[in-house]
Amino acid sequence: MTRSSYTLAMAQPLRREGGVPNVDHAVHLVARAAAEGADLVCFPEFSPGPVRPDDEFYDAAPQMTQAAKDHGINVVWSLTEPCNDGEQRLVVYVVGREGQTLLRYERTHPATIPVAESGLITPGNEFANLTIDGLPMGIVVCSEMWTPEVARIVALRGAEIILSPAGGGFTSLTRNWQIIVQARAIENQCYVGLTNNLWGVEQGAAMITGPEHPLAFAGRDELVVATLDLERLRWLRSHDDSMASPKPFDSIPGLLRARRPEMYGDLVAPQPDAFDYTVGC
Repeated sequence: MTRSSYTLAMAQPLRREGGVPNVDHAVHLVARAAAEGADLVCFPEFSPGPVRPDDEFYDAAPQMTQAAKDHGINVVWSLTEPCNDGEQRLVVYVVGREGQTLLRYERTHPATIPVAESGLITPGNEFANLTIDGLPMGIVVCSEMWTPEVARIVALRGAEIILSPAGGGFTSLTRNWQIIVQARAIENQCYVGLTNNLWGVEQGAAMITGPEHPLAFAGRDELVVATLDLERLRWLRSHDDSMASPKPFDSIPGLLRARRPEMYGDLVAPQPDAFDYTVGC
């Protein structure tokens, strides 16, 4: 039976010094999310880590897998990982309620910041769509959310929920980051969960939003939880705009049906000044 609702948790952990303390704290937040009734908890980008390519490697997988099994909850976590081809990539893992790996996603659009500031992380080449608890979902990492084509493709492939683990440190960008996330939810008629790491005393950006309105903001809390109305989402996707008054919706319905793909060739045309992800410029 198709689920009509889903309870989502976005973890916004305060980063600890060293690797193991971050893993231990993530396990604690998994337990907290499960206690609050969440079906799935999503951690930020490279959380619990490692964060950067030159960080000492520590293996969080056994504890994250065991936490998912112990609490019967789906867990999304990530790290910067040395891959079989010798390249470093930001990799997101999705672990099911029984500890099984449901997805391994290599971020397709790494951050376009100077290599000297971040180290070069090689992009992956496949978008992240998967089914969890019978529901179609997708993953769009950090600044990938600012490239609207990524979320649009994930939504066109069926995702009703998009998870957006981000690194954080947004400072003056925090409000616009949340606006972008709301825009992706509105234009793709889906639910979007955003989260980030707290690196200090900054205001967190973690939130859960739908196409008609935001559901919850975390502020400085390390966890935000909301229940998603999937029946309402499907109604919005299956109906079209109307001049009825009062309107039976707070966001224009049927947007994914209103597209004209035959006119969008410019989106895939060569771009002379395109960022080169292989050299970081």
